[in-house]
Amino acid sequence: MSGSVQSVLAVRMPQVNVNDEEVILIGWHVADGMAVAADQPLCEIETSKAVGDVPAPAAGVVKQAAEVGDIIAIGQVFAYIGPSIEAIDAFITAQGEASAHSVVGVAPDSSRVGAVDATAGAIEMARKYGLDLAVVPASGRVRRSDVERFIAEKGLAAPVVRATTAHEVLSLPPALKDKVVDQGPLPDHLRSIGEHLARTQSQLVVAHVVMDVCAKGAADWIESRRKAGVMTGPIPVLLHAAAAAIAAEPRLKQFRLGGHAYSYRDVDVAFTARSGDGRLFTPVIRGVDRLGLDDLAKECARLGMAVFRGSLVVADMSGACMTISVLSDHPVRLHVGLQNAWQSAILTAGAVHDEVRMEEGRPVSVPVMTLTLSYDHGLMDGWEAAIALNAAKSCIEAIRP
Repeated sequence: MSGSVQSVLAVRMPQVNVNDEEVILIGWHVADGMAVAADQPLCEIETSKAVGDVPAPAAGVVKQAAEVGDIIAIGQVFAYIGPSIEAIDAFITAQGEASAHSVVGVAPDSSRVGAVDATAGAIEMARKYGLDLAVVPASGRVRRSDVERFIAEKGLAAPVVRATTAHEVLSLPPALKDKVVDQGPLPDHLRSIGEHLARTQSQLVVAHVVMDVCAKGAADWIESRRKAGVMTGPIPVLLHAAAAAIAAEPRLKQFRLGGHAYSYRDVDVAFTARSGDGRLFTPVIRGVDRLGLDDLAKECARLGMAVFRGSLVVADMSGACMTISVLSDHPVRLHVGLQNAWQSAILTAGAVHDEVRMEEGRPVSVPVMTLTLSYDHGLMDGWEAAIALNAAKSCIEAIRP
């Protein structure tokens, strides 16, 4: 046998967009049995709104575990990379022997769940229970309800390694059955967002610091750009402030995984944007700390239009060290966001509102924006988070048109 089983990597589909719990494999860049370099494009996928490449996480020989056209769940194994095909085959055999089940319909190879036309909810449920979707009876596309019915009929128990969360309970408590009305399944994108954020929040010790910021200079800058024909808003201002916060507290670029901390090399920051059909996306602006407000406004406009038109590519939605979110179109004063996967912080703001303050003994109306920094208390404490947020506050208050 050539190579070690221990050096084989099972490649799982990464979370590219918070809306999606599944992607479609539309092409391989590396043939089965061929070598790949780390970060070289491995395959091409299609999400709900974008097409792009998935890079290889390591160098080695590739063994494909999915076919073109397969629907692949996020986190599902779709390829293996190792020193040789022989080492990969030995690794797969060892994994299969360790996870084999005696119940009919349970697949020892979890990659099989993606070979059947199924919804994201069905794929996620099948992956959790190790089911082969090919044996689940369904009329047309397999739905989550079909999988739940199959699980109930077979009396399958939930995996003991995984706790059941509230949004995954399959039946109502008897006392509630006469008090509620079933509104039907959640849309797949809402289910995906909920499950994605629930997984992320379970790994964080979330805490918050809040500050009011004088937004006069920022409001004047936005107005001056609009008069010049440049449509912009508070998002570039928050991106500018996020770079200042990270400079003051670099641990905002970190996230925890097990007992280790990982830090992003670059200050790439995501912002939330809604598509024309109401879906939430988080496009990423690269090198925010190297861009001025005008350049940030141009990048926001470019990516915001791509979200609206559905032309985002995978590379535009991955690798951010933190996220910013602004609710400025409604009279929301305090906006507390939820961190995305592989991030520990999110900076949010509500709408600008007027407050009366005393200046030189006279009452003056001042435009104010409330900032909230949500952070992982496992990486920093409140004092350190406050220093970071104060840096963001100072950055915004120093803006001049």
